Amino acid sequence: MSRYTRRSSSSGRRIPMRLIAAAVGAVLVIGNGLLVLGPVLGLVGAATSFGPVFQVPVGQIAIAIIVGFLVAIGCVVLAGISRPRGMSWTFVVAAWVASLIGSIWPIVVTANAAVDRAGDVIPFITELIRSVG
Repeated sequence: MSRYTRRSSSSGRRIPMRLIAAAVGAVLVIGNGLLVLGPVLGLVGAATSFGPVFQVPVGQIAIAIIVGFLVAIGCVVLAGISRPRGMSWTFVVAAWVASLIGSIWPIVVTANAAVDRAGDVIPFITELIRSVG
């Protein structure tokens, strides 16, 4: 064998960039699910411990998570089947953003409910002060 001949390992087929992009997108979506959504759901779960004082909109939270991650999965699939490299990476970014929005939205909805509840508490306190005074 001559030293100028190619080795079999270097002449193998290359992995298509779209599959690499889809794998990166899948890792980013799973990472958002574990590293962002997990702690957010922990905070929302802590807010539900207030029971009847504070109502957490569980339905809106579930819908936001499901829709966000379904869009993210769809974008990862589109990244895996699209031919142009730029389009594959665009779908990866869209998947990451969709999963990030789906992961952060529960805390936004919970904070909005807390602000609404606080708005109900302030008139109650002022009425209580008037009635005592």
